[in-house]
Amino acid sequence: MPEVTIRMHTSDKPWITPKIKAQIKARQKAYCRGDKSKYDQLCKKVSKLIRNAKQSFYHTEGRDLRQKDPAKWYKTVYTLLGAETNHNSLQTPSNEDLSKVAENLQTAFTNPWKDINVDLPDINEVNHLLKDTSPPLPSLGQVPSCLKHLNPKKATGIDKIPAWFLKHYCDDLTPVIHSIVTGSITQSKYPTAYKHAIVTPVPKIHQPKDINNDFRQISVLPHLAKMIEKI
Repeated sequence: MPEVTIRMHTSDKPWITPKIKAQIKARQKAYCRGDKSKYDQLCKKVSKLIRNAKQSFYHTEGRDLRQKDPAKWYKTVYTLLGAETNHNSLQTPSNEDLSKVAENLQTAFTNPWKDINVDLPDINEVNHLLKDTSPPLPSLGQVPSCLKHLNPKKATGIDKIPAWFLKHYCDDLTPVIHSIVTGSITQSKYPTAYKHAIVTPVPKIHQPKDINNDFRQISVLPHLAKMIEKI
């Protein structure tokens, strides 16, 4: 049998074996030859070998360290995950810095509406335009129908009432929720608590720099607030 030279490097992962390196080399040769079927076959083989080698390495080297040396165990698991180890540039911002960032984000998110006229007309000026009729009120049966269609996977709003709770106990909660909805309509007053949302800034790009353009807002309203709008 002819000898095959396999180069091992100090930077190689600890679970990489000469057999895996040989298969990687064969895979690259197949790629250079343009042999797609052989290349795909070797890709699957290399992936399986690496996966098995990781499991074997953890069972022989990492598992016992959890009790004997937790710090080394953490480092081993961290290496297996392929996570970045350089965190020297990370800094924990102060509360003052976080407050400033929150204010800047609020300004950026509300900027599109800054020129909207918020001066409401006096009721006497528009009274003649109003019809002397009561607004239609939802029936009691509409409430459980809306509750049963809530998605339990949706995030919970600022009222901390999850969708699964409203859906599961819809029969018991229907009279209370119906009273809230009808009261809001007849009094023409939207519940103050339902005007607030949990806003999460999500970066549009990796490493955002411009706070005015590189973030989008994800707003989570209470589920009952959405119900009032639907009904």
